[in-house]
This record gives sequence, structure tokens and C-alpha cells, in this order.
Amino acid sequence: MNIAHFKKLLEGNNGVRINDDLIVFKDFELYSLATNESTNYTSLEELIKNNKNVKNIITKADYFALRFDGGRGSSSSKEKMGGGFQTNNERGGFIGKELLNAELNYGTAGGNSIQAVLGRFKDKYGTAQREYGAAVDGLGYVHKLRQGGKSSVAISGNKGQTIIHNHPSGSNFSSTDLYTLATTDAKGVIATSSSPKINKTYHIRKNENFKAKDFVKAVRNAKWPTKYDYSKGADWWLKKNQRAFGYKYSSSKIID
Repeated sequence: MNIAHFKKLLEGNNGVRINDDLIVFKDFELYSLATNESTNYTSLEELIKNNKNVKNIITKADYFALRFDGGRGSSSSKEKMGGGFQTNNERGGFIGKELLNAELNYGTAGGNSIQAVLGRFKDKYGTAQREYGAAVDGLGYVHKLRQGGKSSVAISGNKGQTIIHNHPSGSNFSSTDLYTLATTDAKGVIATSSSPKINKTYHIRKNENFKAKDFVKAVRNAKWPTKYDYSKGADWWLKKNQRAFGYKYSSSKIID
């Protein structure tokens, strides 16, 4: 990818996660998820000049895949606060394949909705043991449908679209889900359980005052009471911080 193309990509999003560690934000802040450190620059050119590794990553990439995946869960601890958002990194760089979006768009002549698409998605992939993802606009039209791997699916959504995907484990949102939502122009993300033991639908949707950078950093450093398992802890944290970062969250229904 040439630098000019990357600059346009950056202009159209809140940021771009260029690898597992680094995020380049829209205002040219370079943030490391590994170290929790940031460096601010006045331009992309200055950022690249001072970080040759970033330039190499960008110029060697054909594209930057947007991933959504399931959380691994947290280990137990004797501390009062712990846990934190995690991800289930799928080995081998699995990208997946494109499916026909018509599979979820049939019978929509009389209108459609995200809720209706979610119902069709559950009917088709409700017990799937691999992840699938759909990009849906506000009128309920599915623009993309992709098949992923056992624990992740790579799918992008345009401005204002919502990403629906399934979690075979039934877990709450992963850190990757939340980083991808925050850095892109997508409006929201829905994770539905395809585990027969868990009947959950998680939905997070940005408000107009959504604070993308602050949210990413807060997710990276999130903690919750250690008495909670992963999904309950994530639920506790996401409910608690809605107002602070400008989003709405539910673990039981689609947000109106």
C-alpha cells in the first residue's frame, strides 16, 4: 500500500490498527497496545519519518484486515480487581472468504431492519462452530457477508453500518471487537452466541460524542471485579463506562 492510499484510509476512519501492537490514530498519534505508550505527531509524514518500522508495515501491506473475534476468558485472581479484555488470536492469519449477501437479503421488498437481519443470521449461523460476519446498514440491507475461522472473522463496514457476527464460545466482546469498532467508522457491533449453553446478544453502538482514542486506551487497561468471569466482567465494565466514552451497550437485546 502506498502512503497516499494509507493517508486516505486514515482520513476515513478514527484510526488504523496496522498490526497486533500499533494503532495510528486519525490525528497522527501513534499508540502501542503492548506498552500503553503514545507519541503525537503533526503529520503522517513526520510520524513515518520518525518510525521507519511503521513505514515498512504500511508499504508492505496490501490491505489492513478488520477482525472481529471471541474473547478467551480471564484467569482467576485473589486481587479485588483484575480480568480485562482479551482476544482469541487465530493462528495463521486466517482471513476467510466472501459469501453472497443475498443469503440474508431475501424477502426485503417490504422493508427490513437490523433486528430482522439478526433473526435471519441466527437462523442460519445460530449453531455454527466458526465465525461469520455481516455488515448491515441502518435500513437493514446487508452489504457484505463473510465466513471466518474458529474464533475470528475479517469483515469491514462502511460509515454508519453495524457489524453482526457470532461467537461460537458465547463470550462477550473481545478486545479486537472493541478496537475495530472504535478505530473504524462503523456505527456498532453485535455479537450473538452460537453456543447452545448461552443465550446472549451483545450490542454496542457509538453515540455522536463517542471518544474513540480514549475508549481504545480504556479497553486496553480495563479491569473488573475478579469474582466475575470474562463475560460478566466485560458486561460490568461496558455498562459502567457508557457515559464516559459516549456509547450505548446491552447484553440482552438490540439497542433501539
